[in-house]
Amino acid sequence: MKVDLAVRSHVSNFISRHENVLRKILGAFWTLFGVSVISGAFGFSDLLSSVTVRVLLTVAGFFLPSSGIAVMLVLYLVLQVLSLSQSIGILVFFMFALFYIFCYSYKAKFYSMLPGMAIFYRAYIPYVGPMFSGLFGGYHEVTSIIGGSVIAYYLKIVHDAIPSISEGADGTGALDLLSTMVSGSGFYFFIASMIVLFLTVCTVKNLKVSYSWIIAVVGGTIAEMLIEFGGLMFFGQGPEIAALIGGNVISVALGIICALLFRNLDFSRVERVQFEDDDYYYYVTAVPKIHVTDEDKEIKKITSGTEDSGADGEKEVNA
Repeated sequence: MKVDLAVRSHVSNFISRHENVLRKILGAFWTLFGVSVISGAFGFSDLLSSVTVRVLLTVAGFFLPSSGIAVMLVLYLVLQVLSLSQSIGILVFFMFALFYIFCYSYKAKFYSMLPGMAIFYRAYIPYVGPMFSGLFGGYHEVTSIIGGSVIAYYLKIVHDAIPSISEGADGTGALDLLSTMVSGSGFYFFIASMIVLFLTVCTVKNLKVSYSWIIAVVGGTIAEMLIEFGGLMFFGQGPEIAALIGGNVISVALGIICALLFRNLDFSRVERVQFEDDDYYYYVTAVPKIHVTDEDKEIKKITSGTEDSGADGEKEVNA
């Protein structure tokens, strides 16, 4: 317990001191990861897929806020898909716009999950999105998970149909592929598994029990895998067993790391930490220090004609 608290304290101090730089580095890494995955799956434009463009976008991600990075990734993805099919690219753009309005209406904060779910899906780790949102967000973030999951699955249908689209075969238009998506049971199992994972993590993490975050991570993953396995067993639709297990292992590992380092900690607001020893439970409310600059004091000398003012006729007053 002491080691755990000491490590978390060091992490807290380190993040507090270097928060701005760490956010910029994380933004640049996320941008590089995103454009690399998108260009690997939908790299239909040689110019957009070039190393020069990737480097420029990564540099831009270093300076942009998370919302700006999300917009940049959306535009990059839409432009790549437009190079394959104009109708599909336009539909993908309108899907992003529609779900952005949906998320905004319910005051979701993690807009990055809209392109993020598509990126995670193509990287075979879609479970990371609901896991992250459930641990660090509230129930309203379910809107971004739903929107991002729908877009991710549609892009999966598009990716599977690339040979037919390139040849101009019938039945491969934007609306045809959308109809294919909604008519398949795999789509509904995927959406349900992502929602259940998110809701389970978001609910269990707030329970007043020891290791609630770790229980949330494991419980949410089990619930999600049961749904995915159900889709495979009864309908034969869903990810391959190896991809399902591998993706969930990565998701659980990242979730446990977040639980160990950030459980009950928010480096920008009031924290409530609880721990125990052999005799007592300790409930601590930690309030960030407010740094107030010292007030500058100015000494003024006031000349007085009275005898009380002293021999030199002056006295000091602190103002």
